[in-house]
Amino acid sequence: MKKLTGKTIFNVLLVVAAYGYLIYTFVTFDSYDELLEHFRSAGWQQYGALAVAAMLIPLNFFLEAYKWRYLLRKLEPMSMLEAQRQVYYGFLGAMLTPERLGDYPTRVTRIADKDKWLPAIALGFVGTMGLSTVNMSGGLLSLLFSGLEVGGANKDKVLVISCLLLVLFVAVVLLMPYMARWMSKRERKGTWHTMVEVMRDFSPWEFPVIVGLSFLRYVTYCTQLLLVLVFCGVNLTPMQYLTIIPIHYLFVTVVPTVPVADAAVRGSVGVLIFGAFTENTAGVAIAAIVLWILNTIVPAIIGTTVKPDKAK
Repeated sequence: MKKLTGKTIFNVLLVVAAYGYLIYTFVTFDSYDELLEHFRSAGWQQYGALAVAAMLIPLNFFLEAYKWRYLLRKLEPMSMLEAQRQVYYGFLGAMLTPERLGDYPTRVTRIADKDKWLPAIALGFVGTMGLSTVNMSGGLLSLLFSGLEVGGANKDKVLVISCLLLVLFVAVVLLMPYMARWMSKRERKGTWHTMVEVMRDFSPWEFPVIVGLSFLRYVTYCTQLLLVLVFCGVNLTPMQYLTIIPIHYLFVTVVPTVPVADAAVRGSVGVLIFGAFTENTAGVAIAAIVLWILNTIVPAIIGTTVKPDKAK
């Protein structure tokens, strides 16, 4: 009989918890009637949009896996196949924790050398910074653009606040490597020092590559949202789509969530943002649920099929 290790027990418990969460979510979901009615009434063009959105799931996670592989190329070289395994597997931890904080700690458990786990988590944080840079910049630029459409005194307020937030965020991102170097000189030991050291050694010239990969992923899931909105009958002008979708993701990024309420929060944010431009708020809410299924439930199910042992 094969001896049970701590890692094996962790993997079993993670998969059980993931399926438990999925079952709980489906049991407590109370909008099946509206969702099924929409699926029955949707036309073939709407289903075509949904099919394309679903086909973008592998591209979305391929880009994330490529970024993960690039981040860890010096610490733990791996194939693209293994990088994708780690990304899908990490999604189980992300799904079960507030703000998806369990993503990178779960990914790194597939790395054999435990001494590399903490530096790998720190490098994952650098990747998150890249995606946050794109999310925040896109959302703030859209807010700035939308401010041009606001009349009266409100126009000046929106423009000033958007400009200040954008400048502040870009400044923090640009100064991050230098802040890490300063902090690493002051703190000589401990977990925090190890993470700062990794960020300090990450070249500022490599960060644009991470931002570029994050931007491609950003475009992918913005396109997914647009297609799902079309599927749900939320008809806006092209300019409204280009303006509102980045603002939507900006709010989704900054609003705190817990796993159980993730779909509800995203639906509420969607209704709040898109409700100012369309009366089809039911379609917006259904779009949030459908997108949550595509980008949360489907990857989580794939993640449970990943073999627990590290692929060689």
